[in-house]
Amino acid sequence: MLDRAKLLRKLEQLSGKLFTDLSDEFAVARASWERITADSTFLYKIQALKTSLPLPTWTGKIDEAITAPDSTTNYRVIAIDGSQIYPDRHQGTSCFLLNIGIAELSYGFPGKSVALNSIPHVFLGDEEKEIEHISSDYVNLRREEFEFATGCTLAKCNNDVTPLSPLLLLWDGSLIFWHLETKDPSVRSLFLTRYFNSLYELYEAGIINAAYISLPKNKELVNLIKAEISNGDLEQLDAYAPIDHILDAHIANFFLTPGTHTILFKHRSKIATYYPEPLKPYFFYLHTGYEIVRIELPAWIAHNSETTKTVARIIYDQSSKGRGYPIALAEAHEQAVIKGPDREFFYHLITKLGIQRKCRTKLSHKIVKKRSIGI
Repeated sequence: MLDRAKLLRKLEQLSGKLFTDLSDEFAVARASWERITADSTFLYKIQALKTSLPLPTWTGKIDEAITAPDSTTNYRVIAIDGSQIYPDRHQGTSCFLLNIGIAELSYGFPGKSVALNSIPHVFLGDEEKEIEHISSDYVNLRREEFEFATGCTLAKCNNDVTPLSPLLLLWDGSLIFWHLETKDPSVRSLFLTRYFNSLYELYEAGIINAAYISLPKNKELVNLIKAEISNGDLEQLDAYAPIDHILDAHIANFFLTPGTHTILFKHRSKIATYYPEPLKPYFFYLHTGYEIVRIELPAWIAHNSETTKTVARIIYDQSSKGRGYPIALAEAHEQAVIKGPDREFFYHLITKLGIQRKCRTKLSHKIVKKRSIGI
């Protein structure tokens, strides 16, 4: 069991690093940001740089705060989230479970306004011939695939219900697949193809979709500050060491107020080069009144200013209704989440079915010992 007294002593020893005073870093970042906003040629300087750092591009005034319109019209939102039970060799099986949570909320329409659902998917662990080992990373990739596929299918089925009202399909997480950048090329190609297939179907159907990231850790706007401080020489690590702890959300907080968002920025990194042109990732930051969040959306939506306004309006309204977090995503998460008793029930069913078929799974002595600890 956890020795809480020892834990307290350890945390006290680390408190100086755990709680860092960022006032000096904020001052450096703010001064640099003010120089950037005053430099009408800064964008051209950025575009001329050759660096591996993802430096975004944009159109318009970089520090413009755009007001998210009030949600005075009807709309529908579908939110998707997923959870999983990873394979556990101690349970004597390579099975794993994906649970996709769904929340459909409608505003301003007669009849049923809320529909909540979850869809479990069970895998034996030998479905993929391209994968030698079923790791937790692989399960996460499959979960993301099923989230996109489920959202795509559901949104397409509902898209014609009320064609004059906007429908937003909302994802929890990023549309920039950073995690695939360092994967084996065959794995990267396999899952990018599957993700893009769903996202491209949404593009062809004209279904608005966006990703919501709470407490974002991105540093793309910070990279612009690094470029400014180092005069374009991004190899000078010492030049921008004073802003090591600064995030994009801190920069956006310099000029955003509740209910406003930044202009759109085009994401540029190695992984983005794999995206089809209509799906190239864009992003903006939104002040929900509770925190600065990051919204990501594909190029075909970003290129339509009215559609982008619709995304900002619905997400801001959802965050207000959810007191800081979109209520549709919160409901989808509740449908998706797998708790301890659910995990035990999953393995209980496998054991029960094995007994019925006279072919029980062999548990490891470790898991047997955990279930019957003695002195």
